[in-house]
Amino acid sequence: MTDTYTKNYTNTFMIHGREYKVTAPAKFDSETNELLDDTVLDDQAVEIANNKYRADMGLVSPEDIKKYRAKIGLSQRELAKFLGWSPNTIALYETGAFPSKGNNRLLKALMSDDHVLTDFLEQDDHDLSAAAINKIRDYLSIGKGDIAKEL
Repeated sequence: MTDTYTKNYTNTFMIHGREYKVTAPAKFDSETNELLDDTVLDDQAVEIANNKYRADMGLVSPEDIKKYRAKIGLSQRELAKFLGWSPNTIALYETGAFPSKGNNRLLKALMSDDHVLTDFLEQDDHDLSAAAINKIRDYLSIGKGDIAKEL
């Protein structure tokens, strides 16, 4: 087995036609000083580039979606149903896929304004269970004042 060492390495990533330079730890061969593949470190560098892209494009992050779902008490499947999306869509976004422009806009509006959540809840075209509807109502009624009264 070859001895290795880790040091910062700058790499360039292309994401949807945009170039991002990322400096992150990488593994090198001690004898040849060649850059080595390391899945964990390589994935970390890719995630840094993805986060730069998300920031540039104003995209919601996987963590933001997870926190929001936890805050309102819905599962991935329930949130997807609520929004009229396929059940896999939220799962993909939460594991790092970039949301479409329209889906990103909707998620940002939903996360930033409980009135949007209230408006969606009042529409009859979602296919949510009574339990999921009650979770949203519970969230909206806890410390929300005017919004709870609107329901």
